[in-house]
Amino acid sequence: MKKIIYTLLIALAGFGATSCDDFFDLKPSNEMVLDEFWTSESDVLSMVGSCYRSMQEPGFMERLLVWGELRSDNVILGTANNGNLIDIANLNLLPSNGFTYWGDFYNVINLCNTVEYYAPIAFERDPNFTRGQLNGYIAEVKGIRAYCYYTLVRAFRDIPFITEPVIDDTQTFQVAQSDPEEILRFLINDLKAVEAQAVTSWSNESYTKGRVTQNCIRALIADMSLWLGEYQDCITYCNKIMTDANAPLSLAPSNVFNQSVFIDGNSTESIFELQFLRSNIPNYIVCEYFGTAGGRSGAAHEVFRAYDFSTTELFSLTDIRGYDFFFPSKSGVYPIKKFVSYRTDITTELVNEGKYTNLDAAAGNTNWMIYRLADVYLMKAEAMVELGTDLQGAFDLVCRTYDRANPEAGPGSLSNEAVGSQQAMRKLVFDERQREFLFEGKRYFDIIRLINRDRAQFSSIVNEYLVPKYTTLDQATVTSKLSEYDALFMPIRDAELKANLLLKQNPFYEVSSDIDINK
Repeated sequence: MKKIIYTLLIALAGFGATSCDDFFDLKPSNEMVLDEFWTSESDVLSMVGSCYRSMQEPGFMERLLVWGELRSDNVILGTANNGNLIDIANLNLLPSNGFTYWGDFYNVINLCNTVEYYAPIAFERDPNFTRGQLNGYIAEVKGIRAYCYYTLVRAFRDIPFITEPVIDDTQTFQVAQSDPEEILRFLINDLKAVEAQAVTSWSNESYTKGRVTQNCIRALIADMSLWLGEYQDCITYCNKIMTDANAPLSLAPSNVFNQSVFIDGNSTESIFELQFLRSNIPNYIVCEYFGTAGGRSGAAHEVFRAYDFSTTELFSLTDIRGYDFFFPSKSGVYPIKKFVSYRTDITTELVNEGKYTNLDAAAGNTNWMIYRLADVYLMKAEAMVELGTDLQGAFDLVCRTYDRANPEAGPGSLSNEAVGSQQAMRKLVFDERQREFLFEGKRYFDIIRLINRDRAQFSSIVNEYLVPKYTTLDQATVTSKLSEYDALFMPIRDAELKANLLLKQNPFYEVSSDIDINK
């Protein structure tokens, strides 16, 4: 909590930085008295900028990748020299592991809470600060807060839920965990209440794609509704995005898909992505985890490598995602190329590393994708399948991303045999999400959502999607570590349990014989 307060004081010192060039770069170095700060609209803008800036921090970004990818069937460890990562990869996750630290997310949440609480004070003090601007800022930080809480719920499940700002250390820090479904329902209703107030788009493209807009809020509502099994709400909000004439979206064409979406950034299909620029705020974590250059001094590179998909039937021979997102090498290593490399030579022939343009010279410039139009299509398709009323419509949505990724096969190349079975369509949508969002921090959460939908299938789902990557480990240990639903979620950090006595440990880590929460 003291770190949260410190982050708040640092953010307050960055007031007045409101230009396009520095909005996403706020990292001030001085402290300021809170009462002297909230005097104008520019103060609110600078604090909102600090929310985004805190999301660009390596600790925040690192957890998006580790929580959403490392425990999934998308990646294995590459050259990792981090013991915490090695422990997770070896199913030796303990409450002392550094990746159980959630403070980077609560720092952002607290900044959002602070804006919501104090922005109306600045509105009263600044005669040029309009009600519409105020409402837009409030909608923006509520969207950021919802994304952070949604990520924490999916990673930890049982978390403290706080909507008031933590300003000084006189406040009580003893906060119990809240029911995760109640948290998400609150967030959904919260976002629905401000949807109409959110900005539709900005004149600056990096703002439209890099700040929370109305369509980002709709995507969050759809995503959380899908998690909760509220499928009609998911479809409704996906439809709002797909039919929004004020902020039209379109899939990037096949021949520029990889470069346009993941390298150049802010593409025609982007809804919300974190903005990075090597000269100011490099994307260190993508450089280190996926790339070969551009990371922090002394950091390992290619920390993650792709799982060996040649052992599966996930990608067809014509699917460019099976070539552009990663490639096989002669040594049997599968480097990840998404976000860090691209090729303009679109071909279905087996390619080698010489076909790629690596971003060594500009490493760190690539943005991080959170929502894009492909998400909307596949969220809606999944919801339609679960309702079971329009399997053909769901199939047609899957074809939009599949056809884009299979240009040589041509439109309609995806077999429609799955349309006759709800279970087969579930499998089709699930696989297409893996193909499309490979290495984007979504896969592990997709697996949990699949299990949530049918807990009776827990063992079969775990055995199909999680167990196979651990073939080098003792299989009795693998079975033990993945035998319970609680084990899918992160443990509460041991230091948090000592500082906040109202917190309760994830039951799996309480009863495991190799866990000592008092260590």
